[in-house]
This record gives sequence, C-alpha cells and structure tokens, in this order.
Amino acid sequence: MNVSSIKNTLTYCLILTPIIVFWYVFEKYAVNIPHWDDFAVRNSLLSFLNSPTTLEKLKILFAQHNEHRIFLTRLSAFLIDAIKGTLDVKWLMFIGNFSLVGILFLFHKITEKYKFSLLALVPISFLIFNVGLFENTFWGMACIQNFGVLFLAFLTFYWLVFSAKIQTKNYLYFAIFTCFLGIFTSSNGILIPMIGLLILLFQQRKQAFFVWITSSIAFLFAYFYGFENNPEKASKANLSDITLLFKGFFATVGNAIDSSFVFPDQHTNLSMAVGILMVLFMSVFGYQTIFKKYNDTYRQNDLFLLACLAFLGITCVGIVYARISFGFGILLTSKYKIYAVLMLCICYLIALKYSPKDYRNRFVQLSILSTISFNIYTYIADYQAIRYLRQERFTDQFKQQYSDKDIAITGILGRLQQPEKAFYDGIIEKITQPTDSVKTSIIITQNETSFRLEENQNADIIDLTSPDAGQYFILKSAEKVYLFPTQAIPINRKAYLNPRFLVNNRLPIGNFATEISKFYIQSGNYQLGKVLVENNTKTVTFTSQSIDIQAVTKEKPQQNW
Repeated sequence: MNVSSIKNTLTYCLILTPIIVFWYVFEKYAVNIPHWDDFAVRNSLLSFLNSPTTLEKLKILFAQHNEHRIFLTRLSAFLIDAIKGTLDVKWLMFIGNFSLVGILFLFHKITEKYKFSLLALVPISFLIFNVGLFENTFWGMACIQNFGVLFLAFLTFYWLVFSAKIQTKNYLYFAIFTCFLGIFTSSNGILIPMIGLLILLFQQRKQAFFVWITSSIAFLFAYFYGFENNPEKASKANLSDITLLFKGFFATVGNAIDSSFVFPDQHTNLSMAVGILMVLFMSVFGYQTIFKKYNDTYRQNDLFLLACLAFLGITCVGIVYARISFGFGILLTSKYKIYAVLMLCICYLIALKYSPKDYRNRFVQLSILSTISFNIYTYIADYQAIRYLRQERFTDQFKQQYSDKDIAITGILGRLQQPEKAFYDGIIEKITQPTDSVKTSIIITQNETSFRLEENQNADIIDLTSPDAGQYFILKSAEKVYLFPTQAIPINRKAYLNPRFLVNNRLPIGNFATEISKFYIQSGNYQLGKVLVENNTKTVTFTSQSIDIQAVTKEKPQQNW
C-alpha cells in the first residue's frame, strides 16, 4: 500500500468517526415509543389500513398536518408496518437521520468539483454528525420532516444546477421528482420550486424552465388545494418590532455555536454575533456569484451552494416569524440547530475556496481540530439532555400503561403500538403498591402551573453506563401513580472532563431534580417515592413526604389532523 492509499484510508476513518459515534449514541438512546406528532402518524396509518379504496388511502397520505403535508413520513410508516408488522418509530428516526448521510455525500461531490482534497470533507462530517441535533434525531416524525426536506432540497438543487452541462434530461426529471417529495415532506419544501425557478432563469435554460414551471404549478396547486390555516391560534411575530425580528434571525443563523453549557448568559449574544458575521459573509458570496463573471465550472458549484443557502436562510426567516411569539429562547433550541450547522458547513466551503492554495492545507487542518472540539463539546453539553429524553419517553409510556391505561392491546391499534420493554417492567408491584416509607428531604417547590422536586446527593457517585441509569420520582395517590425522570446534575461541569466519567461513566452527582407540569397529572394527595437504577439494580423506596396537587386544565389545542 503506497503513501497516498494510506493517507486516503486514514482520511476516510476520520470522516467515518463522527458518523460511527453518532449512530452509537442513536442506537443506545433511541427507543420505539411514540412522541407527540408520532401519534398523529400512527393514527394516519390506522386510517390508511382501514380505508377501503385507493383514493381514500391517497387522501390520507397527502392529508394536511398543521401547515405541512407529511406524505414522506406517512409513506415511510406504511412501509415500516409492511416490513415489520408494526409501526416502529425508531425506524422512522433511522430513515430521517440517514438523510444526513445523503447531505454529507452531496458535500463530498461538491468538494470533488472544487478539486479540494478528501481531507476537506472531514470538518463537514464532524459538524453535521453532532448530537446537538438530538431533538430531531430522537423524534420519528420530526426527523424525517426536518432532515428529510433538507436532503431533498439539496439533492434537487444539485440535479438542477448540474443538469445544465449534461446532454441527458434525466437530471432534470430527477430534480422534478425530488422537488415533489420535498414539497410533500415539510411546509418549507414549497421553497424548492421557487428557488429552482431562479436557478433556471439564471442559467437561461428556456426549455427546462417551461418543464419546471409547469410541474411546479401542478405540485403547488396540489399542495394548497383544500388547504386550511393551522387552527392552533398561536400569535405570529409582531412585524413592527423589526429589531427583535433581526435579532431572532441572526441568533437562529448563529445557533450552531452554542455556549449555553459554559456561558449560558452569553448564549444569545454569541449566537447573534456569529449570525451577523455569517450573514455578511454569505451576502458577499451571493453578490459575487450572481454579478461577477468568472469560470463557468466554479460558477455552477457556487450556484449550488447559493441555492442551499437561500433555502436555509428563508427557512430561518419563517421559523423566526412563526415561533418568536413563543419566546426568544425557542429559536436557540436543538430543533432548529440543523439550519445553522449546514450554513456553517457551506461557509466553511466558501472560505476554503477563497483561501490561498499555499495555506489551504493549514486551513483544513485548523478546521479539523476546531470541528473535533466542537463535536466533543456538543456531546458533553447535551449528554444529560439526551439521557433525559430517552427516560422521558419511558415514563410517558408508563403513564399510558399504568396511569391512564389507554394503550390498546388488541386490534390493529394494539398491533401498531406495541409497548417497548422498559426498566420498570419487573418492579411494577413495588411502584404501584408502597409497603413502607423512609424519612427524606426532597425539596418541593410549586408555582401555578408546575412543581419542582429536588434531592441533594452530596456528590454520590453513580454509574451511568446503562442508558436507563439514574433516579426517577414516583407520585402515588389512592387513584393514580406517575413516574418521572430526573436530571442527574453533577457537582460541577468539570466532572464531565474527569477520566472516571469519560472512561468509566461514573459521575459524582450533586442532586437529582425534575420539573413536573400540573397539566400532566390529576389532582390529589401524592406520596413521594424514588426508583434508583444502576448496574441493572433497581431499588424502589417510598418516602414519608407527600404533596397536595391541584391539577391545571389545559385547553386542548385545535388540530387539522
């Protein structure tokens, strides 16, 4: 094996490393338990299977879901059921996350067209496959919708841009097909035909323009036919507050650089500062791509990146407009971070393109070190959030099984949603039938809509190797029993850098805490209990403490699905 082959092998190992770690974390913490909109997908599948005619089945596949039409998600659910005989939402997650592999492959093709070295792809891999995207990563419906539409949009622009220099029309027809899928995957998919139209106008391709606009009109007509506004009466952004809207936009664009773990008070300011720099950089790039005359081959590459930036940027504008009324903080959540991450990837490619060739290798090497640090940081910063997300899914399932008792066990619905094996399966009697109590000092803090439970652990060390390890709080009344996960809060942030955590998953805990919404439970007097899970040992303890809870009734949101 020559030096070049060894170098390429090592480079591929670097590219694959974050992907392997990403899939390891996914496999460890993802569970087949429906969450929020996953239930809508399940109900759609139920209606699909019960529909007697093909026309009715098609209507269900293309039916509206809020402001979206989630055809691809519903089709995926149908195929999963056909293969497995049940709806496995973990498979939905897998399909959605695999879109990230497709996006990485497209960036690989672009680096080849720019004639960059294979090493240039390494930073992009470490940026894309970071666990900071966990809200979408571990949510079946949202994963396909939010990651899938990005892959379909980028793939459409790729085929559309590069079909200009190819004699065959296949690329154009492929672009039309993926444009259709993108429109019916998420609401921002309607941007795909519009941006595609601008690409063809810029390339002055009259025949392709006619084919594209004809198909686009047909797709958009089908999308808006019978369209209903989202019945959920969430207020939109106040357009008169331009300053707030701009701040929200810049923060959303710069959200990839997340300082909330180490400097939470500076997170918003840092995101806005990064967002401003990125917008200025992308604006200069856009101006040069559109108005400057230069090599047609590089112009095609730039046009593709510009189309992707336009899709990401306009989507961010839509997010700010639709979500800022819920509070500025929602724009900085993990759910919307993928747009900022992909814009950062594209800015990296643009910077690499403009960097002097003599310094290009150094720039790539510096980028590799920076993105590896970024990837490790996001894992440490979001470690507890990922664990909590998994444990929250299981306690939600517990509520369905034992609190509300509304999981169907027979019929088609029982087949579609089969309870996942859980850590509490062997200790149900201990949880539901307390036999003793011990004196404890759980701190209880209440407000109008929620209450917080917190127990000091005095730096007790717990082994977190098992994804279910940790402490859960039990609330038991005469009629109901609830189980809640807790955040395992370490004594300090430096504990995450200690070798006994990094190597042995042993973390000194300062306290266990959880925030519980009063919308979630019924009124009553509840005895407090605990379940400690560690090293496959489950210890159930009921305390002498109790809490009187007056539930708060929440108006059920209106839905069009």
